[in-house]
Amino acid sequence: MKNFIRRIRVLLFRVLFQNSSELVMSDKVLIVAPHPDDEVLGCSGLIQRLLNEGKQVDVVILSGGGKSHAGCCEIGESTLIESRRNLSWEAAEILGLPLGNLYFLNYPDGSIAFDCPETRQLKKLIGTLQPKSIFVPHKGEGWSDHLAAGQIVRKLIGKGSTISLYEYCVWFWYYNVWNIDRENAFVLKLTQEEHFCKNKAIDAYVQPKAPCGRPWSGVLPPVFVWANRWRKELYFKIK
Repeated sequence: MKNFIRRIRVLLFRVLFQNSSELVMSDKVLIVAPHPDDEVLGCSGLIQRLLNEGKQVDVVILSGGGKSHAGCCEIGESTLIESRRNLSWEAAEILGLPLGNLYFLNYPDGSIAFDCPETRQLKKLIGTLQPKSIFVPHKGEGWSDHLAAGQIVRKLIGKGSTISLYEYCVWFWYYNVWNIDRENAFVLKLTQEEHFCKNKAIDAYVQPKAPCGRPWSGVLPPVFVWANRWRKELYFKIK
């Protein structure tokens, strides 16, 4: 019953936002992903469009996702991190993202926080890349690492920064989020080719199996994966 209600909510939101303003992108964008796969689930179309327009797009993945098999099997966390990062390389190649534009930090999976030592590295990276826009997970995602990622970036850039800040949607589609700023919602309508590549990149994460038989990224709810395969991507401008 819960999954049925989730599907109805997703379909309702697709109708609600289908005519939102088209996302207009700056020429230097940084996408901040809490785990390996969030960048693909939420921003595959954005990554492809920026690259096709000759714009700079960089992706930083904060954690290695080493807790994806917690309570499942005896696979070591270092093995999980290495394997999931290999999937990130594969997904990046599918989307055409240069591997030099993909960065990995070592925040602890499940405990991403501002006071982690890695925040200094993130601050340095932002200073080096000088993005005009940064994309972080939606504040209503209901997943602690996703919420922390947005909070960290907000603190780092400060209120007086000229950097535009956007939220993208991953677990937004799964959790019961209703308090939404419709006035600042934007959609990116994917071409057929962009949508094909997005689904191929999603499959690069969700299909490969670990020795235990579960996907390296963990078992993701089918309704969650289905929701993120929409031919549009939803974004919210918050700054």
